[in-house]
Amino acid sequence: MTISHLLRRLGAIPLPVFIAIVASLFTAQPYMPLVVFEPPLLLPILNTLFVSAVSFVVAYITARSYLTSGSLIPLLLGSAVLTFGSTGLVAGWLMGLGGPNVNVTVHNTGALAASIFHAVSATLAFAGATLQVSRFRKSRLIIAYLGVLVFAALLTIASLQGSIPPFFIQGVGPTLLRQVVLGTALALFALSSILFMRRYSKSKSPILYWYSLALALIAVGLSAVFLQRAVGGPIGWTGRSAQYLSGIYFLIAVLTGRGPRTKGRPT
Repeated sequence: MTISHLLRRLGAIPLPVFIAIVASLFTAQPYMPLVVFEPPLLLPILNTLFVSAVSFVVAYITARSYLTSGSLIPLLLGSAVLTFGSTGLVAGWLMGLGGPNVNVTVHNTGALAASIFHAVSATLAFAGATLQVSRFRKSRLIIAYLGVLVFAALLTIASLQGSIPPFFIQGVGPTLLRQVVLGTALALFALSSILFMRRYSKSKSPILYWYSLALALIAVGLSAVFLQRAVGGPIGWTGRSAQYLSGIYFLIAVLTGRGPRTKGRPT
């Protein structure tokens, strides 16, 4: 067994561990006191380091891959991680300004947008599509990434102004709107993970393997957030931890190779 194969096996271990922890905490949640652990700067710092910074690096690498290959798949993936990273950054720093509802609104809506990008790219990759563009690559990249940042900015403004219906009421729980948004996001992340892993089973590309695990960790992380009663509770921090680890897996994926050429790999 080579070192790379051993690392892949070890890399899969955290996924069932997080699933077991989330299941245990959810089962015990009705019998546990409502505990909230939310130090002022902990969430924004962790989000900045493990969600946003990593996402921006991955977005940069996938952008270079798109400019080299012309494949739309890395452009979609770059837009996805940039969406997740930018809204995660804003959500973390807004916790102290707008409270849990603003944090949840920005994060969950950003997760939904990112999951849509990922689902489209995963479907194209699974189908073996080779959608490529030969002209105006830089213009398309600028429009896509700038559009993501504008979306994050408008979402933030709307959330702070109260223009979006409530997503979460601390101590009471999520609203129906939030459950629909977040439930759709975690379902699309899970679907994307499955499609990329099935693609990996045919190509044996380590890029696909690590990318699939990253998406699966996000899905598990969002499921924990979906089940929490209070923002900052034990099950919520378990979900955040899974998402932080997913950032490392994304980084491993894009650093494993230079990305797709004709088969629609994720980077």
